[in-house]
Amino acid sequence: MRVDAVMTDGLKGGGVTPPVHSPLIAKGRTAEVYAWKEDQVLKLLYAWCPAAWIEREVEIARRISATSLPTPKLLGRLSLAGRHGILYERIEGPSMLALITRQPWRLPELARQLAELHADIHRQSGAGLIPLRSSLEEMIVQAETLPQLAKEAVLNALGHLPDGAAVCHGDYHPGQVMLTARGPMLLDWMTARQGDPAADVARTRMLFTFADVPDAHGLMRWVINLARGALSRQYLDRYLELQPHVSQREVETWMIPIAAARLAEGIPEEQPRILKYLEHSLPRQAAA
Repeated sequence: MRVDAVMTDGLKGGGVTPPVHSPLIAKGRTAEVYAWKEDQVLKLLYAWCPAAWIEREVEIARRISATSLPTPKLLGRLSLAGRHGILYERIEGPSMLALITRQPWRLPELARQLAELHADIHRQSGAGLIPLRSSLEEMIVQAETLPQLAKEAVLNALGHLPDGAAVCHGDYHPGQVMLTARGPMLLDWMTARQGDPAADVARTRMLFTFADVPDAHGLMRWVINLARGALSRQYLDRYLELQPHVSQREVETWMIPIAAARLAEGIPEEQPRILKYLEHSLPRQAAA
């Protein structure tokens, strides 16, 4: 990949003299991550992602950096061939997801660590972040495949749930935890919000239940699908042990609006499974 970049935002770095080629380290649904110099990485959003997403992520990164959470340092912001990107401190080590696929016998240990880190996130104040409720409402309204009557029922259910005041990661799963020589590091805070911890746990449970890992093939996909049920159960058990004020019932109640909001992300392979889940869960919740 040929790169021509301009540093903006007045953050650390001044001018940037980019390498001619930058190795691709990882990619997800909204961005690619490239090596950038020896001690930096560039998170480069796809061209379809609006510039406002970068503004939001920079602001969130600044707020998260002010907490005690272990997260890569924000270094700067770039414009690159019509795409928007952010420079972060480069950290070395496997993701928790990669470690689970390579060493599945460590799943109980890693599930507990995943829960412990999530509990640490929820001990932080989310003051100044966008309210999770408003983001969920917007996404549920935008979910084109959700029938109108179901949409109204989900929004009504959401209206009875608590606002909460904690930091919620918004997309927490084993791929967001890097295991480094300095200890675990938490990645990708673009969707961080202020909200109820039970909602954030429900998001993680929803990902374990419905989400496919991008670009997972062959043995990796087989291991992930085999492990996801055990990982989800052991993660939740440990989290509830650490956070006794959060109940499994609260997490299950949040699953409905969280799953409905996921439909707005437009991931075709997930849509039938989520719609079937909502078809069965909404009547049960209404009867409870």
